[in-house]
Amino acid sequence: MKKRYWLGIALAVYLLSGFFVIPANQKGVVRRFGRVHPTLRSSGLNFDLPWPFTRVDRVNFNEVRTLTLGEIEADPNFLVVAPSARPSTFLTGDKNLLLLTITVHYRVSEEHVVNWLYGSDSVVRRLQLIVESATTDLVSRCGVDFVHTQGLAELNNHLLRDVRPTVEKLRLGCSVEQVSIDRAEPPSRAKAEFLDVSNARADMARSIHEARAYAEQKLAESQADARKILDDAEQVRHRQSSAARGSADRFETLVAQIHRDAQASGRSYDEAKRLVMERMTNETLRQVLGKASKKYVLNAGTPFDLMFPAAKGNP
Repeated sequence: MKKRYWLGIALAVYLLSGFFVIPANQKGVVRRFGRVHPTLRSSGLNFDLPWPFTRVDRVNFNEVRTLTLGEIEADPNFLVVAPSARPSTFLTGDKNLLLLTITVHYRVSEEHVVNWLYGSDSVVRRLQLIVESATTDLVSRCGVDFVHTQGLAELNNHLLRDVRPTVEKLRLGCSVEQVSIDRAEPPSRAKAEFLDVSNARADMARSIHEARAYAEQKLAESQADARKILDDAEQVRHRQSSAARGSADRFETLVAQIHRDAQASGRSYDEAKRLVMERMTNETLRQVLGKASKKYVLNAGTPFDLMFPAAKGNP
């Protein structure tokens, strides 16, 4: 009786071992008799056949995992040789060597989680080889200056476009979020030469910037001078145009006045015009002679040459 009692307790405990807990940020992949169950178990308390008939693998599908290739240690002295834990050396298209640090961000694919868990002995190692192969092919078609300083952003975009479809095609069970070359360092023996080239490139950029600033300054000054000349010319044009318009208006008014005088007095137009011209001549002479420093008394019945007073003085 006691034996049956203890056997019952042991059986109950054994059956209770079929309960398992999945954390809130994970899902469970159940293998029942070695075969993967197609339905993923959600977080919380779950039950299935006890061990060894059922095994559960817990996977966080929201976690962004990081794979780093070529860890270059920080070097306090740029010219001193620094050991590298795992140097990744790549040959550029112009036959130069560069040490690259590459970072890969990826997630485990919920759709292909079986391939991630059981498809290969080391999925991460296969992912690393894919990234290294794509980087080698891409760097071998670029120059050292483009890889070292100028084209890292473009290289990262090309790497992502090359690595992502390859990973999906091989069904590694993960999806690549980003691939980036974080650092590109020359070999220790060539660091001094790379530093000289970088300094020369910085001097060239500074000279170009100063020349552009000087050109922009001169262009602004010339544009200001041109605007001033145009403004002055516009003012002269406006002033002369106004003066010409005023003279034309006065002339038209005078012609109209002559026509009115001719009609009112019964004279001809030519006679009226002659009288107006004589009046205007007398008024002009009165204004001019009123400002003269010397005055002459003339006989109205004797002709007089107006050039005669000027002949007496200095030419």
